[in-house]
Amino acid sequence: MARSIGSNFSTQISSNSVRPFYAVKLNYSTPLRLWTGQGELTIDSEIYTGSPNLMAVSNVNETGETKASGINLTFSGIPTSLISSSLTETQQGITTEVYFGVLETSSNAQAIVDNPYQIFAGLVDVVSIAESGDTSTIQYNIENKLIALERPLDFRYTDQDQKFFFPNDKGLEFVDDLQDKEIVWGGG
Repeated sequence: MARSIGSNFSTQISSNSVRPFYAVKLNYSTPLRLWTGQGELTIDSEIYTGSPNLMAVSNVNETGETKASGINLTFSGIPTSLISSSLTETQQGITTEVYFGVLETSSNAQAIVDNPYQIFAGLVDVVSIAESGDTSTIQYNIENKLIALERPLDFRYTDQDQKFFFPNDKGLEFVDDLQDKEIVWGGG
């Protein structure tokens, strides 16, 4: 849903002192919500945990074409003991949301100006882990939801596939018999 940028957001983003942040939500069975600041931050009644030195978000690219452009999320400095729990939860297809927002600069409080803007939504594709000593780096390649348009369909025009979608449909019941059927065309 498109929304116009509020005057308070525009004022903050164009001021001399800007406090921008990213927030990321990985929708595991227990969602992982992180943001690039310190402490906790509440967005839409959900609590995001600060990870200012741990998280990096790659550029979000937009094109005029209908094209699936992905992003990378990198979490570094993670204790090796937490890697096993990351591996058990991580799988392809986990939905991910990335938000961009700004904090109020007139006070020391972590007050959000307007609501953060969702700049990307996609699915986890590949997860890479690099270990070095006591810490590790996890990189998530997140694909845009449009990637589904580039995948080939995995069904055929067979009775079995038709009944998967429509159990009582008999429209393709005789397709197998037609494959080897000899049809005499014309008189004779």
